[in-house]
Amino acid sequence: MEPNWETVTKDGWRHRENPEELIQYFFQLTKDFPLSARAKFELANAYDYLGEEEKSIPYYEQAIRSGLSREYESYAMLQLGSSLRNADRLQEAEKILADAEKKFPEMPSISMFLSLVLFDMNRNDEALRTVLYAILKHPKSSDIERYKIALEDYIREF
Repeated sequence: MEPNWETVTKDGWRHRENPEELIQYFFQLTKDFPLSARAKFELANAYDYLGEEEKSIPYYEQAIRSGLSREYESYAMLQLGSSLRNADRLQEAEKILADAEKKFPEMPSISMFLSLVLFDMNRNDEALRTVLYAILKHPKSSDIERYKIALEDYIREF
């Protein structure tokens, strides 16, 4: 039986200031719940938070294959695409984000992350078009709020 993930993840993120404890906490969840897609997602998320994208990628992939809820599948696909981008695996990032954009059209943040990949691939017209269409389709969206800090950080890099 799966735990109450809201409580479990909240407890885990209390270790955010200690990277070793953070990873150990979420790694232990994957041992306690080896068939849980959510446990794999949370470990990937912790690695991602610490800037260890290469380590997060296989856990995101496993989580997606293991069957997340629709909500967490959308998060996993977006975060996998972003991690692939940060690992300079742009073609893979483009594919996962383009697939996610089709599967979750209600999430403009996916289009925004896809536009960053397209920009990195020097496909600037396509990148701009992608993000502008996302904004036009979703003038106010809670998922943009969820990823606002990450998006602002990436925008500052330009």
